[in-house]
Amino acid sequence: MAVAQGLMLAGAGLSAFGTIKGGKGAKAGADYNASIMERNAKVAEKEAEQIGRIAGFQALEQEEQFKQLTDKVQMGYGKNGWMAATGTPLKRQMQNIVQFQQDMEIAKYNTKVKQNEKIEVATNMKLSAALKRYEGRAQLKAARTKAFGTLLSGAGSAYGMK
Repeated sequence: MAVAQGLMLAGAGLSAFGTIKGGKGAKAGADYNASIMERNAKVAEKEAEQIGRIAGFQALEQEEQFKQLTDKVQMGYGKNGWMAATGTPLKRQMQNIVQFQQDMEIAKYNTKVKQNEKIEVATNMKLSAALKRYEGRAQLKAARTKAFGTLLSGAGSAYGMK
């Protein structure tokens, strides 16, 4: 009987040990997945910054191109004997400026939308990572509880064999 009781207790202990190891493995896996999600969140944040930088460079380039085009148009008016600062040439120039400013505002808005999309991706990744870490901790706690129950059950069964 003593040998059977010993084996029963050893089996319960081994089962408890395996359950705890499984819980630790689940937590380690969750932590690993969470670290990947956090890295992806950082990448998305960097992409949002990059979108802003590229848009800034493009805006400067477009302003320079607009200025060059405006200068050419004014020279063209001057070559034809028109005064670029009055009448139709002035109205045309004002329309072009207004249209250019509207286009620039639309480009700024679109840039902000793209940046916000990347920031939203980053936020979702961070939330998912936090959830994965929580799930890993919960699995470890559940494994410990199950292991404790296995030990108690094994001890109770061994005690009942007397």
